[in-house]
Amino acid sequence: MRRLLIGVGLMIALGMRIQPLGAQSVSPVSVGVGVGIAMPSTTLRDEANPGWRALASLDVGMPEMPTSLRIDAAYDRFGFKSAPVGSVGPPTGARTIATVAMSLSLGSPDSLSRFSPYAVGGLTMSRVGCAGRSGCEVVRQMGWNAGLGLRFVLLGRRAFAEGRMHCVVQDQSDLCYVPFTVGLLFGAQGANADDGASYSR
Repeated sequence: MRRLLIGVGLMIALGMRIQPLGAQSVSPVSVGVGVGIAMPSTTLRDEANPGWRALASLDVGMPEMPTSLRIDAAYDRFGFKSAPVGSVGPPTGARTIATVAMSLSLGSPDSLSRFSPYAVGGLTMSRVGCAGRSGCEVVRQMGWNAGLGLRFVLLGRRAFAEGRMHCVVQDQSDLCYVPFTVGLLFGAQGANADDGASYSR
């Protein structure tokens, strides 16, 4: 995972140095940041309440194709429903899931349009632990993610909204949750197809 994070950092640095060649040019690299809510599912729903998510992403477009490589780093946190076994008092602590995902995004090749729906899915590496509670086992495990999203223009800037199913593979029952995220995209420049105004993607 350390090598993957180093690679993500290098690609982000490369993406920030890419400049558009003209008013209609679009950089193939964009960086996104977002926040949202995360809904627990399967076994996680039995132990935790809905939580929140923070997301950073790197999107590298493939020339002449409606496909891009998507690399995400996310942190999800779910408050426990009950107190630890053997203790008395209100619920304390939270289930935490830190994830690095490598996915393919399939959508409209026209990144200058006002609305661009996309589908995304791929593999994940997750660190499942907890905060504010002792004796919690930390698990690192592979998993998968899949979902749908929409890129759009918001107040002159490129934004996105998406929902994805994330599952961490486990021996008996996979640990799954569904985060809904909204955020902004940076790094690619273009012209608005309707009025010619420039915006950042």
